[in-house]
Amino acid sequence: MKGKAAIDLIQIDPSLTTPVYKQIVQSISRNIDNGILNKDDMLPSVNQIAAEFSLARGSVFTAYNELRSSGIIDSIPGKGYFVLSTETRQKKKIFLLFSTFTPYKEILYNALLNNLPETCALDIYFHHHSMRMFETLIREQSAYYNTYVIMPEVNDNTLGILSKLDLKHTFLLDVGLREYRENYPGVYQNFEKDIFSILMDSEQLVRKYKRLFLIFPDGSRTRDIISGFQKFGRKKIIATELKSGVGAGDIQKGDAFIIIDDNNLVDVIHAAREKGWQLGKDIGVISYNESPLKSVVGNGITTITTDFVAMGKTMAEMVVSGKREVVENPFVMIDRKSF
Repeated sequence: MKGKAAIDLIQIDPSLTTPVYKQIVQSISRNIDNGILNKDDMLPSVNQIAAEFSLARGSVFTAYNELRSSGIIDSIPGKGYFVLSTETRQKKKIFLLFSTFTPYKEILYNALLNNLPETCALDIYFHHHSMRMFETLIREQSAYYNTYVIMPEVNDNTLGILSKLDLKHTFLLDVGLREYRENYPGVYQNFEKDIFSILMDSEQLVRKYKRLFLIFPDGSRTRDIISGFQKFGRKKIIATELKSGVGAGDIQKGDAFIIIDDNNLVDVIHAAREKGWQLGKDIGVISYNESPLKSVVGNGITTITTDFVAMGKTMAEMVVSGKREVVENPFVMIDRKSF
């Protein structure tokens, strides 16, 4: 690796309206394009540039972080910064942070990926509902990216952690409409409104049954689903009850279930088969979140689900255009006669 002096590489003109850090970025990029800087060449240190041009070190850090997030330069601890790539066209390097990877999130991921142009690079990470992991990934990885798509964990500390990212290039996905819509653009589910609206629109189906249960396991994250279900219950259309799980002995003919967790779905289907009951006639079943498997289980399971393909496509369009909007994603019922 060769080193070059700051005065030979950086051009700063105080009379320009262009911010100093942008002038540093432009200088480095121009020298790469002109062949003066090549792959693996060492760059002047932050202190050297700051001293040479009487600049605040923060301005130099900002410039180097922008170049690094674009994949143009990188750093070696204890040695400094060097040219990583001679491709200086500014690309969107997207940091995608999901909670977990499930079949329906795979649909979302593929829809997002397939609707991004080839000039975008997308890397996916998972925080597994751990605030420690959520914070660590954002702190340690964000410098390598210039665009951020985050599936947040709803927590008192979330906004403080997200504030470490560039607000202009941060978008939220799926969760946090009520909590974060005032702060961040994104494509969200309106969990409370969605379940209430679906049940009200399906009132004729609901009246087929004697009792309606929401099976909402302990530790499930989206409490707004409960709020929407309870709001529907107050309409007194049918007896409603919230349960964290369900056993074969709990199920009676004439019961209907809205099931969040697929393990509980399996339990209810097994219980119905053991008793010779038909889904959609003797008991009703609605499963949350569409997946290909639910179209073939039994004779098919009715689902209520956000449109994950639409969510991914809308997010891709937002990232590419830079529009800062709050979008409530479409929510639909796919009727397969199990309810």
